[in-house]
Amino acid sequence: MRHWILSGLAAAMLLPSAALADGQWSDGPRLQDPRSGLAAIEFEGRIYAAGGAGLTQPRDEVEVLDLTLGDWRDTTALPAGLERFGLAAIGGRIYAAGGYAAREGVRPIADMWSFDPSAGIWSREPAMPGPKASFQLVAANDRLYAIGGETGAPETYVFDPEDQSWETLEAPEDISRRGAASVVSDGLIYLIGGAREGAASTRIDVYDPESDSWAQLADMPTPRAGHAAALLNGRIHVFGGRGADLSQTLSDHLVYDIARDRWQTAEGLPAPRTDASAAVIEGQIYLIGGGAGGGFFAPFTAVDETDIYSDANSGSGE
Repeated sequence: MRHWILSGLAAAMLLPSAALADGQWSDGPRLQDPRSGLAAIEFEGRIYAAGGAGLTQPRDEVEVLDLTLGDWRDTTALPAGLERFGLAAIGGRIYAAGGYAAREGVRPIADMWSFDPSAGIWSREPAMPGPKASFQLVAANDRLYAIGGETGAPETYVFDPEDQSWETLEAPEDISRRGAASVVSDGLIYLIGGAREGAASTRIDVYDPESDSWAQLADMPTPRAGHAAALLNGRIHVFGGRGADLSQTLSDHLVYDIARDRWQTAEGLPAPRTDASAAVIEGQIYLIGGGAGGGFFAPFTAVDETDIYSDANSGSGE
């Protein structure tokens, strides 16, 4: 039996006087190519940055950052050019699913592939039950969860890598937001912001895979979509994105304290950024790629920057 828990909305708490101190940004190695709408993930001590919008079609390049080498290097390209797709790791493999593919134009796809970094080979996997783009693919509870997205369907798709099979779960209607961000903490999946019916949202929802239940937590202080998010030291960091009507690209940096269910501010981005991706490694957050403009303009304003955020407790990062 599925349980939807949408009551108990806490009042959003943004305390300007309690802005996080001691956080700072530094420059990281630049990507080999500017890209917006990419996906990035930390895996076995390296960061992989894949796909993204090109000037004429989605890109298939995959770059890997090894901190011991200090720069981005090419690895095996995606099987297809992809942007606004899902990227997650489970069972020793990296999975790429959905998004907009070069061969399909503006239509989301359902295809999925997995990558074995040791062999440098992508393999085709069972496709999702339906197409999704601008959605979130996360690993939790020994499964992959495909949540939200462009199609407007609230269903969550769940992949079991052992059985090589997908299951479809119902979800509340408001979960079908595109351009949201997601992190996993203590086995719970947090879905943050995103757009629905042409307007960005302030919502933060949390999903418990064990009980198949959703709960709504404290709203973000301001709505946004196309932002990046990462978990560090028990806090969810939210970077940039696009504002309420999706026309303004943001440079602010919000932090959600999970234990206290409240929002705070932190050191803003070096420049406005949307459709970037974030990954955590060695207690620091790497904000990768993105663009100064959203929507149609994303490929034309893409950047190659990697900005690194450290807070006062970076040494114990998650």
